Amino acid sequence: MSARRFSLLAAALLCVSSAQSQVVPPAAPSITNLTLNGSQRVLRWTPFPGAQSFKIFSTTDLRQSFTEDTSGAVSGFSWTGTNSSTARFFRLDTTPLDTNVLVTATVLNRLAYGPTPALLDRFKTNSIDLYIAEQLAPETVTETVQNQHTNIAFYESRFAPPTTPVSLTSGTTAGVATIDILRSWFTLRAVGADRQLLEVLSQFLDNHFVTQYTKAQTYFQIYYGDFNMQNRVATELEYRELTRWRNALMSPAAKFKDLLTISCESPTMIIYLDTVSSRGDGGRTPNENFSREIMELFSMGVDNGYDQTDITDMSHAWAGWTVDFVAPTDVFNPLATRLLATGGNTVSNVPGSWAFIFRTNYHGTSRSIFTNKFVPARFGAPWTTRTYANATPGSYQLTFPARTGTNAIQDSYDIIAHLADLPFTQEYMSVKLCRLLVHEDFAHGYDFTAPQLTPEADLVRQCMMAWETNMPRGQIRKVLDVIFKSDLFRSHTAAFAKVKTPLEYTVSAIRALRVSTNGTGLHGSWSSDTDGTSLATPLQRMGGMVLFDRAEPDGYPESGAGWISAGTLAERVRWTQSLLIASGQTGHNGSQSGTGNDASNSATSPVRLMFARLPLLADQQHAAKVADVFLGLLFPGEGAANLNLYRTAAINFLNTSDDGLSASSFSALTPSATAANAYDTRVRGMVAMLMTMQRFQEQ
Repeated sequence: MSARRFSLLAAALLCVSSAQSQVVPPAAPSITNLTLNGSQRVLRWTPFPGAQSFKIFSTTDLRQSFTEDTSGAVSGFSWTGTNSSTARFFRLDTTPLDTNVLVTATVLNRLAYGPTPALLDRFKTNSIDLYIAEQLAPETVTETVQNQHTNIAFYESRFAPPTTPVSLTSGTTAGVATIDILRSWFTLRAVGADRQLLEVLSQFLDNHFVTQYTKAQTYFQIYYGDFNMQNRVATELEYRELTRWRNALMSPAAKFKDLLTISCESPTMIIYLDTVSSRGDGGRTPNENFSREIMELFSMGVDNGYDQTDITDMSHAWAGWTVDFVAPTDVFNPLATRLLATGGNTVSNVPGSWAFIFRTNYHGTSRSIFTNKFVPARFGAPWTTRTYANATPGSYQLTFPARTGTNAIQDSYDIIAHLADLPFTQEYMSVKLCRLLVHEDFAHGYDFTAPQLTPEADLVRQCMMAWETNMPRGQIRKVLDVIFKSDLFRSHTAAFAKVKTPLEYTVSAIRALRVSTNGTGLHGSWSSDTDGTSLATPLQRMGGMVLFDRAEPDGYPESGAGWISAGTLAERVRWTQSLLIASGQTGHNGSQSGTGNDASNSATSPVRLMFARLPLLADQQHAAKVADVFLGLLFPGEGAANLNLYRTAAINFLNTSDDGLSASSFSALTPSATAANAYDTRVRGMVAMLMTMQRFQEQ
C-alpha cells in the first residue's frame, strides 16, 4: 500500500475518541453555530446516531410556518447557503434511521462479533427477533464452523478429554495442544461460528472469571522440567474450564451458580489465586486471595455487602481446595485418592490427570460469614424481605454446621450457592451484562426504592427480578432476554455506544468482508479469512490483550477508555493496512520493529466480495456504487446523513491516483481481483480507509 494511503489512514484514525455512552436517549440535534462568511451563511450541528437525513427549514417571521430552505446544501454536519440581507430564523429537521435497521446493527454487534454480508442480507427480509431467539438457544443452532477452516479440526485433534492420562499423550496427537493452539481455535470460532452469542459469552466468562495461563505453566515447573509439558498441562486446564462453561451455556436452564461452581472447581483458578497451597489446619492462616476476589470480582462486586472480616472468615472454608495428580477416571472426583504423595519430576512417568482435589488434612474449621449483616434498604422488596441462609428475613449471615473429614468440602459449596443468589451478586452481574450488551455507563449502588428510576437503574432491576423470580434462581437466559427486549437495547442509546476491544475489532473486520464466494462455506472459499494464529500479535499490540493470560484478576476492560490511546489507535491503523494489502504483496507482513503490523495469514479480497454484490461491469466501474457497497457493509446501523463525509472521502479516494495528488478516473480502471492490479489496489485502499474511521471502532 502506498505512502499516501497510510497517511490517509493515520489522519482518519487519530481523530477517534472513546465512544460517548448515552445514559438517556439522545435529544434531536439542534443548530449550535451560525457563521456569516461574506455571501454565505454556514450552520453547524452535532451528530445524531442513525441520522438518515438532515434538512434546514427557515422563516423570516416566527409567526409564520417554516419551509425547507433550498438556498443551500447539507454537507456532513453543516449547511452552507446564501447570506441575504434579510434576517431569518433556522430550524434543523432530522430523519432517523429505520428502527429495525438500527436494532439489527446493535444485535449483530452485541450478540455477535459484528455483521457479515450474509447476515445483513438475511435481515432485510427476516425478523431480527428470530436471530435473537436462536442465539439464546444455541443448542438449537446447527454449527458449521468446523467446515470453514481446516485448522479447526486440526486444533481440536490436539485437545484431549480430561480423562486422558497426561504422561501417555506425549508424542501422540491428542493432549498436545499449546496455548497458541487454544487461542487460535478460540478466535477462529469467533470469526465463523453460527452460535455467535455462545462465543461472545465464552469470552465474557473467561474474562470475568479471569485466570492466567502463565501462572499455571510456572506452577507445573515443580513437576515437569520440560517447558512443552508445562505448556500442555496448563493449556489443557484452560481448555477444560472454557469447555465446561460452554457446555453449561448449552443448557436452557443454565444458572449463574453453575458458572460460579465451574470457576471455583477449575484447577487453573485454584492455582491462579493461590488456594492451591492454602492451609487452615494446625492454627495456620489460610490464603485470602480467592475469598477476596470471589466476592469483589466474581460475584458481589467491590465493597458491596462484605468487609475484611468476611474475607478472613471465608478463607478458612477454601483451605484444602488444591490441585493434584489423580487417576484419569477420578478427574471430576474431588475426594479421589492422590496418585503421588510428593511432588517432583517423577510425575512424568505416571499415567494420570491433574484435577481439583479436596485435602481434608489441609482444612481447618470454617467460620460464619456475613455475621449480623442485612440486605440494605436500597434494594427493597423482595430482597429485603425474603430469607437467605437462616430464618431471619433480610439477614444473609451464613453459618456452617460442624463438619469434619470429607464432609467439610460442603462448606465451600454452601458458599457458592449462597453467593450466587444474593442481591449484591444479582446487581453486580446484571450491571456487567448491561455494560457488555448495552453501554458502559451502568453503575452499582442504585436505590431501587426511588420513586423515579433512571432507565439504567430500571433495566438493572428488571434483570434482577428475572434472576430472582424464575425458579431455579439465576437463569442466565432469563436475564439476557430482559436485556434484549429492553428499550435501552433497542433504541439509539445502545447504537455505537461502545468501543470495540482489540478482539472485537480484528474479528469484526474479518467478518465484515467475509462471504463464501462459491456458496460452499468451505475452507478456501472465503473473501476474508484468518488462521487464528495471526491475530495474537495484533491483539497484543493494540493494548496488551493476550487471551487466557491476563495477569490482573479484574479482567480486560469493557470500557473504551481502557483501549483508546494514540499508540493503540496507530496499531489498529497498521493492522488494518496490512490486512487490506493482498497476501504476498509488500506490506501484508509487517514487522514488530518497524511500522508494520503483521497480518500474516489473515487476508481479505474486498473485490471478490464486491463482484458478488455488483455483478454488472458498469456498476463495478462506478465509484459511488462501489463506495456504497462497502459503506453498507461496514456501517449498517448508521444513517446516510452521518455517512455523508465518509462517502465523499471514499469516492474521492477511488478517483485519485496512488500519488494522492492527481485525479485518476476510477471508471477507466479494468475491474480485477488480481493482486497488484490497479483496480484491486485502489479498492483495497478505500476499504482500509473506511475501516479506520471512528464509526468502525465503535459498536
